[in-house]
Amino acid sequence: MNIIFSFFIFLISVQIYSQDVAKIKVTYETKFVNDSVNKEKIETYDYILLANESKSLYFFESAKIFFNRADNQGEKIVTSVGQIPRYPKYVGSVLKLEEKTLAFLPVGKYIFKFIEPALEWKILDEKKEIMGYQCRLAETKTDNNDHFYAWFTEDIPISDGPFRFKGLSGLILEVYNKNNTIKIFATELKKSNEEIELIQYTNLVETKNKKQYLEARKNYIENPSIYNGNIKIFDATGKDLTNRISERLKKVNVYLD
Repeated sequence: MNIIFSFFIFLISVQIYSQDVAKIKVTYETKFVNDSVNKEKIETYDYILLANESKSLYFFESAKIFFNRADNQGEKIVTSVGQIPRYPKYVGSVLKLEEKTLAFLPVGKYIFKFIEPALEWKILDEKKEIMGYQCRLAETKTDNNDHFYAWFTEDIPISDGPFRFKGLSGLILEVYNKNNTIKIFATELKKSNEEIELIQYTNLVETKNKKQYLEARKNYIENPSIYNGNIKIFDATGKDLTNRISERLKKVNVYLD
């Protein structure tokens, strides 16, 4: 009886562990128009997706290193050059758990956590090959009425993709919006057995819904100091530059809602 019970516990532990181990690792490059006035100003960055059939994490590698840099005793880990990593430029991530998609996105110095509404996809009658995989095209409209298109492959039957773009019958390899101001595409895809390890954010704000995050972001754009400890920014002459940050934020086209 004890042998049977022990074996049962072993099977459960293997199942739980396997849910936290990736089967694939995808590197995605994002290109976006960083300024709504200057369409020639394009910025790029790379994100990583670790995924299996039921769980995934989409993250910026430097952010994961920065926030998970403490050891088991809570001591700060020093890098090979003897310094703690700098605060990363991109800190947002997306965690998928079964059918639930959790976004962790910054507003000032805070990270807001909320559930992303599921996307409804329409499969289009177009096909092409990407990275040697046969792909089909799908389109969706987000809750903020932006249209996105996604190329996905059923050759990799993992219902996942970059950022919030998930829910198709295969892995998404390319995403772009209708205005072509945002494009995300896979640059590397390989098998993986890495652990899908959550990012240990500081200043995490739990929200009841996405609306709270959008309201906070809107308020931050209007007054950047309110989510930065009411810090004001001045130049060498004492001139307040906080409004300049607000004007720059209003031009940005990087939102994927």
